[in-house]
Amino acid sequence: MSREFAYYLVHRFFQVIVIVILGFIAAFVIFRLLPGDPTISLLDPRIPPEAREELIKRFGLDKPIYEQFLLYVANLARGDFGYSFVYIGTPVVEVIFGERLFNTVVLMSSAMLTSAILGTSLGLLMGFRGGFPDKLFTSTLYLLASAPVFWVGLLIQFYLGYRLGLIPIAGTTSFYFEEVPLHILVLDYVHHMVGPLIVLTMFFTPLYYIYVRNVVSNVRGEDFVLTLKAIGLSDLRILLRISRFALIATVTIIANESALLVVGAVFTETIFGWNGVGRLLYDSILKADYPVLQGIFLLTIVVVATANFTADILYYFLDPRIKVRGLARR
Repeated sequence: MSREFAYYLVHRFFQVIVIVILGFIAAFVIFRLLPGDPTISLLDPRIPPEAREELIKRFGLDKPIYEQFLLYVANLARGDFGYSFVYIGTPVVEVIFGERLFNTVVLMSSAMLTSAILGTSLGLLMGFRGGFPDKLFTSTLYLLASAPVFWVGLLIQFYLGYRLGLIPIAGTTSFYFEEVPLHILVLDYVHHMVGPLIVLTMFFTPLYYIYVRNVVSNVRGEDFVLTLKAIGLSDLRILLRISRFALIATVTIIANESALLVVGAVFTETIFGWNGVGRLLYDSILKADYPVLQGIFLLTIVVVATANFTADILYYFLDPRIKVRGLARR
């Protein structure tokens, strides 16, 4: 590792730390400014006001704002995100982490990986060849990208699930209270994931394709590409040479969409009844479960900052020009 690259990593690392700290402060402020009374979701309207006051004291909502902030920082330092207003007595960490986060990470990482491979490959091919197939394919994917996700999800659910019976209509598994062999449980889990995976792949693939196709379409007219053709390299070898530029676009999109690894796809998870963080986010908004919302927000900040830090490192290796220009700013 060169000294310049080491400096670059340290510099970017401290930037990420500052961003995360500012994000944590913003989370505290935002969730104190949100309208509504979180105790409404916990108490029956017929309960006396004294019970509501006792609940407010239990959650520390009656303390001055600076004391709440100090308590917030102290709790974060030991990994305590507080307790859910809805799942009474359950720590936020237990509500978010575990099965819900696992389900969302599996679904979203599968969808993003499948879309990245499919969209990047098609974008490379169509962007390099051009012509009528490129125009037809690009127009089709633009149309697909403009379709509302919830509408596509309902169509997939109706035709593949209800009419044809090829996929489960909703749920994460069919075996909630039964003990079955592991391989059967895994196959059933994957079967339930097919529907939301198709929807998310249809949503993400045009995004990767359009970016990569535009990059390759611009690069194919560069002088170095013409030189490679002049010396007799095949189209396949030239395409492999310029694939680095496409990978930069792919890495950028993955970094920008990294928040979905935590919050999931709210509409898709809700439509298909997928027991993930996206569905939890939707339910927490409806029920004003502020500690859970804040926990999801904090986790998203960390994931996005980490993903962009990783992307910056990959840029360093993918494009030599970024090495020179990025390090020259110090």
